[in-house]
Amino acid sequence: MTNSNNWIKERMKKLREERGNVCSMKSEYCCGQLEFAHIAPTTVSGMGRGRKERVYDIIKNPKSYILLCHKHHNEYDANEYELPEVIREVEP
Repeated sequence: MTNSNNWIKERMKKLREERGNVCSMKSEYCCGQLEFAHIAPTTVSGMGRGRKERVYDIIKNPKSYILLCHKHHNEYDANEYELPEVIREVEP
């Protein structure tokens, strides 16, 4: 793994830890695999998979992202539900 890949991996880990390292839905049905989901548009779109551009975008636009488990992220992206307003208020 290159130094750049290590930096991306470590920075994403730190960003997840800064948000409590838990799915914002805090449901008993969370799967544990945490991902950042867009809740407001930014210049970066699509699946990030830890790319450097995604890391910088999360740092630059923290209120545009929410931490969700993979299950809830897929459901949210499929418009199966809207995030409760209280979750939006808790995020940085």
